[in-house]
Amino acid sequence: MRRRLLLAFIGLVLCSLAITWTGIRLMSGIQANDLAQRQTAGQATAVAAAFNEGLSAVAQQVGRPERLDRIRRSLGLRRIGIVLVPEDAGIPIRILAPVPSAIDLDRLRSPALASGTTLSGVDEGSAWAIAAMNPGQDAPLLVVLVSRQVTDPLGPAVDWVLAAGLVAIAVAVVAALRLSTVLARPLVEATDAALRIAGGDLDTRLPEPPASRTDEVADLARALNSMVEGLDRSRGLERQFLLSVSHDLRTPLTSIRGYAEAMADGTMHDPRRAGAIILSESQRLDRLVSDLLNLARLDARRFTLDLRPSDIAVVTTDVVDGFIPAALESGISLGSSTPDHRVTAIVDVDRWAQVIANLVENGLRYANSRLDVDLTETATGIQLRVVDDGPGIPADDLPHVFERLYASKRRPDVRESGSGLGLAIVRELVQAMGGSVWAESEPGGGASLVVQLPGVESSDAEE
Repeated sequence: MRRRLLLAFIGLVLCSLAITWTGIRLMSGIQANDLAQRQTAGQATAVAAAFNEGLSAVAQQVGRPERLDRIRRSLGLRRIGIVLVPEDAGIPIRILAPVPSAIDLDRLRSPALASGTTLSGVDEGSAWAIAAMNPGQDAPLLVVLVSRQVTDPLGPAVDWVLAAGLVAIAVAVVAALRLSTVLARPLVEATDAALRIAGGDLDTRLPEPPASRTDEVADLARALNSMVEGLDRSRGLERQFLLSVSHDLRTPLTSIRGYAEAMADGTMHDPRRAGAIILSESQRLDRLVSDLLNLARLDARRFTLDLRPSDIAVVTTDVVDGFIPAALESGISLGSSTPDHRVTAIVDVDRWAQVIANLVENGLRYANSRLDVDLTETATGIQLRVVDDGPGIPADDLPHVFERLYASKRRPDVRESGSGLGLAIVRELVQAMGGSVWAESEPGGGASLVVQLPGVESSDAEE
C-alpha cells in the first residue's frame, strides 16, 4: 500500500510539472514569436528607409557584400534580401541580394504591397518581414526582405526549472521513502506484536517509550502493553478460577461419594450422620453452582432485575435475623442497626436480600467475636456497612476485595466457600442497581464492606 501511494504521488507531481512546463513553454513561445515578428518588421522598415536614398547607393551596398553582411550582423538578422519590383507585371523582378527562403516572392506582386507598407510573419521558427519604398515616380519599388531566427529567451530558464523540479522530486522520493520507513517501523512492530498476541503469545511486549513522549505512536505502544498485561492477568485469573472451581466442586462430591459408598457397603454405622453430611455438602455444591450461574448471567447481561421503590430497612433486618443462629453457633455476636422509619431505595428486593446474605456470610468467616450490619441515610444516598472485628485487610488487597476469585490474606486458615464469588456477585448486583461498593480497613484490625445506593426523590418514593 505504501508503494502504491508513493507511486501515485510521484505520478501526480510529474503530471502537474509536465502540464506547467508545457503551458509556460507555449506562452513563452507565443510571446517570443510576437516579439520577433515586431522586431523584424521594424528592422525591415529601417533598412528599406536607409536604402531609399537611391538605387545607386543600393547597388553600391550590394556590390560590396561585406558591407551588407555587416549590416545583417549588426541587426542580428539571418539574411537581408533586396529586390526591385517594376510596376509592370510583365517585367521580371530584379533581385539585388538573395531573398530569404522563408519569403515567397509572389507576395511582392501583392496589391497590398505599396510604398511605405510592411508585411511580416513567422514560419517554421523564422520571423520575416517585407518593407517597400518607392524611390521616385515611375521607379520600381525597392523592397527589402529580412528574416531572423526566433529565439525564446525564457526557454532555457524554463528547462532549468524543469530539471530542478525533477531533481527535487527525486530528492523528495528518497526522503519520503526514508521517512515512511522510519514512521512505519513502529506501526509494523505494533502489527507484528498484535499478531503474536492474537496467536496466544502473551509474553510479547513493545519497547516502553519514555514518559516524556506523548505522540500517537508512544500512546499506541503503551496501550498495547497495557492490553497484553490485562490479558495476561485475565488468563491467570481464568486459570486460578478453573483450579479453584474444580477443587470446590470436587471436595463436596468426594465427601458425598465417600459417605454414599459407605452406606451402600453397609459399613456406615450412623446413617443419619452420613445423611446430614451428604445434605450439607449437596447444599454447598448447589450454592457454588448457583453463584457460577449468576455470574454467567451477569456477564451475558441476561440477569433481569425487578427494580422498584422498596423499604430496604425491613429487608435488611429480616435477612440479618436469619443468620443469628449460625452466628451464635460460631460464637459471634451478630447485630443490626436500621432507621426507625421507612428507608426507600430503588432495588430488586430479592437481589438486595442476596447482597445482604453474601456480605453477612463473608463477615461471619472473618469475625472474631462480633459482626455489625448498619444501614444509614447520608447526604448522598443510603449506605450499608458490614463491620467485623477480624484481622483486617492489607492495604494492597483493599482494591481487589470484590474481584472474582479474590483470595484473602487475612485468615489463611479460613477456607472461602464459593470460590470467592460471593463478593464478586455483590459488586455486580449493586452496580446493576445503580450503587457502588468498596472495602475499608484499619491497621489495628477489623474490616468494613460498604454499599452505597443512590437516594430516592420524594415523588419516586410515593409510587
